[in-house]
Amino acid sequence: MVKAVTTRTPRGPGRLSWHTARRRWWLLPVLIALVLLLVSPHVGRAEPTGNYRPPLPADALATGCYPLPSGMTIDFPYQVRSDGDVEGPGGQHRRLVLQYDEIDRATAQQRITAALRRAGLPPGNASVTSYARIPSDSIVRGEIVLSLPSVAQHTDVPDPAQCANPFSTKRFPPEWPPSTRYA
Repeated sequence: MVKAVTTRTPRGPGRLSWHTARRRWWLLPVLIALVLLLVSPHVGRAEPTGNYRPPLPADALATGCYPLPSGMTIDFPYQVRSDGDVEGPGGQHRRLVLQYDEIDRATAQQRITAALRRAGLPPGNASVTSYARIPSDSIVRGEIVLSLPSVAQHTDVPDPAQCANPFSTKRFPPEWPPSTRYA
């Protein structure tokens, strides 16, 4: 019996055969993925703070920039939608639009009437409207439009920069589109 002898041709020091190189080719994508995985936390990513909500503007009535009339407080949940001076039949007055939350129309009417009386203003200065066709679990329930005496911007406030911010004061410039002014 004759045994076949195969001989390998030397390829030189350090050279891999095509077959060996092809078997190791799968290592390249793995190495690239590993490098990207190790580098990615340090490139182009924000520092995690654990707070993923944007900063909200201050409550328009709590800033002190344009306060409510003396003695008037609002004792129910609300959002200020717009606030500004407008011309009316009796001259210039402040038009303050609020949305009331979590209470019904009758309760909102009762509480805003009491707030107006505490400030010495007539209850007719408020128009209370409930929103139609809202789900029973809706937070916002309706709108209150107040007609109040105009007030100048106060300068002795804790953060005067807020008084220049329309998102804090809800006093939107007239050139803004109606969708942002909500008048």
